[in-house]
Amino acid sequence: MTDLIAHQDIISLTGYEQFAKQCEVLTNHGVFFIRDKNGCPHTTWYNFNHPTHLRFNNDKVHNDEPDFSAFG
Repeated sequence: MTDLIAHQDIISLTGYEQFAKQCEVLTNHGVFFIRDKNGCPHTTWYNFNHPTHLRFNNDKVHNDEPDFSAFG
């Protein structure tokens, strides 16, 4: 799960061979990545499967606990 995604897989996932376009697609989908000195994006399967907009959005987290704030 923490393995880096192979560059060939990045090409397949994004649909682009250009590094800038790959970065654009990853950014638009909330996937955290870093660029190497050539501008090539690198990320893990965890980051791909858990985009930041879902990972850090508390509204989307399911919570079974009752809302006690209604009680005064």
